Amino acid sequence: MLNDFISSFFFDNSEEIFIVLDKELKFKEVNKKFLNLLSFQFEEIQGRMAMEFIHQEDSPRIQQLITSPLDDSKASIVFRFISKEGKFIFLESKFHKVSDFTLIIAEDVTKRKEVQEELRTRNRELEEEKAKFTEILENIGDGIIGINDQGEIIFVNPQVIILLGFNENELLGKMLVQTIKLINDRGSEIPIQQRPVHNALLAKKKVTENKFSYLKKDGKVLPVSITATPIILHELIVGGVVVFRDITREREVDRMKTEFISLASHQLRTPLSAMKWFTELVLDDSENLTEEQRKLIQNVYQSNERMIELVNALLNISRIESGRIIIDPKPTDLALLVKEVIQELQPRVDEKNQHLGVSVIEVLPKINIDPKLIRHVYMNLLTNAIKYTQPGGEIVVVISSTDNEIISQVYDNGYGIPEKQQKQVFEKFFRADNIIKIETDGSGLGLYLTKAIVESSGGKIWFKSESGRGTTFWFSLLRSGSISQKGMVSIDDRMV
Repeated sequence: MLNDFISSFFFDNSEEIFIVLDKELKFKEVNKKFLNLLSFQFEEIQGRMAMEFIHQEDSPRIQQLITSPLDDSKASIVFRFISKEGKFIFLESKFHKVSDFTLIIAEDVTKRKEVQEELRTRNRELEEEKAKFTEILENIGDGIIGINDQGEIIFVNPQVIILLGFNENELLGKMLVQTIKLINDRGSEIPIQQRPVHNALLAKKKVTENKFSYLKKDGKVLPVSITATPIILHELIVGGVVVFRDITREREVDRMKTEFISLASHQLRTPLSAMKWFTELVLDDSENLTEEQRKLIQNVYQSNERMIELVNALLNISRIESGRIIIDPKPTDLALLVKEVIQELQPRVDEKNQHLGVSVIEVLPKINIDPKLIRHVYMNLLTNAIKYTQPGGEIVVVISSTDNEIISQVYDNGYGIPEKQQKQVFEKFFRADNIIKIETDGSGLGLYLTKAIVESSGGKIWFKSESGRGTTFWFSLLRSGSISQKGMVSIDDRMV
């Protein structure tokens, strides 16, 4: 009696599921765990065929397993019971033959199967997404290089192979900066610190550059536009993506435009020089002119001077862009150079009753740069500050240094640049909307030329501005100085 009680207690209170089927596969006995799981009362299933409650897809396997000789070591299977509510209950079961009965000992694995199914679905979706992205990457026209956080190449698309001539084995697992050489327009290799991918990973933001070229495997030069983007996961850089495209055609078009501008500007020099000379002759003999005639000739002379300035700016731009400009570095005292520029501009400052101050943070060593080029940078930034600052305004020049650079700052509290137009500041012929209304004169070439000079001298230029509150320009030069460049002309050539 006690043994029967213990057996019954164990049968009904076990964490496992017990099912007893007779030789006709009808329910003979089940425990409470099974009834609770399927939401049945025992009276509802007693004497009924078990196959009525098993998913029809699983029934043949169960029937075959029960009717064939059972090997306890192998008789384990997952199948689906159907609950009273019509839900599928997955049971991982082991079958045992006891006399004329079949004992099924099972475990509810429904949640596990649901998770597995969800994972399978998710994996299938990921595989589909991967296939789509792979198809896109393999057929996109740009070269795409993936690197890990060590700078090793972990992915290249077919366009990289086509454009650069390397095969995958020559690239994968190799350091990007050592395997694919990046050069400037003079053929010098770009230092790691100046490569777009290095700056993107360092700054944790996208960096775009279109002035460099890759060296192909066969040694040929491929002009490229590069976009480097860091891959950030949980605020940690785990790698990066470099996308580049062939801009040989664009470079050729730019070269043709530069040559056209240079040719057109040279052709304009002769008539403009003649007009300058003739108007000067007439003005020298102004005692024979009426006041109205003299004013008209002066207007012609000033208009001609503005045209000369525009032609000179165009010529200087074409010279820099074509690489024909001479860069002749010499030991230069920047503080003294700035003071000379300010002295030249002082009459304009006095005319507008502005205050112009200079601050040199420390005694600076002479820096090996081309004084003519950098003088032009200071002259343009200060001329703009004077022109675009209201009478009585303030202009300040600050020169400071870091371990590697000397930084010049030109501040004014003038009209400023509208935020929506600040991305265009260094573009050719750009002039801000608020400035055009105040100062009608201007070519919009000064800052473009200034940026070109600074960068050709190995430096960087940037700014911050707020409309109505002023602008600050900074430009940096390496303490190590500029690299000498043999050219054909100097930037300060002027028409006589």
